[in-house]
Amino acid sequence: MRVTGVNTKTGETFETEANDISDSFIKSMAAFEISETGVKRLIDNLNISADAKLALHAVTNITIKAGELVLKIGRKIIDFICTVFNEFPNASFGMIFGLIMGALISAIPIIGAVFSPIVMPIVLALGITIGMKEDLKDKALARKIAEINSSFSPLSS
Repeated sequence: MRVTGVNTKTGETFETEANDISDSFIKSMAAFEISETGVKRLIDNLNISADAKLALHAVTNITIKAGELVLKIGRKIIDFICTVFNEFPNASFGMIFGLIMGALISAIPIIGAVFSPIVMPIVLALGITIGMKEDLKDKALARKIAEINSSFSPLSS
């Protein structure tokens, strides 16, 4: 099956042949966990700049054409992120906590510039690890990540 897409920055069209695309893949890319209005509302309610919100809304409009079907691939990616964030709040919180701690450490004059490249990855990994430990008690996060990863496998060539 011929897959066609357009680079949103340059407008350049790219094409590739993807023989592994099945009907079940197309159905999975067309099914969303969160409604279109739910995603828009979630993005609009984020405490980020208007430019960042605009960028996220632009991601939801990214599509590819597989054969004669148009797949909302950007919308599906945002849907996955929202679903993972909702289902695994501890890992998400741990990642955000690690990023904030790393940023605070790097903001310390003189010492922060020296220790930031070392400390930032450590506190980020520690925050994610502690959060994931809580979420992985029933191995749900690992299954969800594998499911998400495998759902995009027909697009790899």
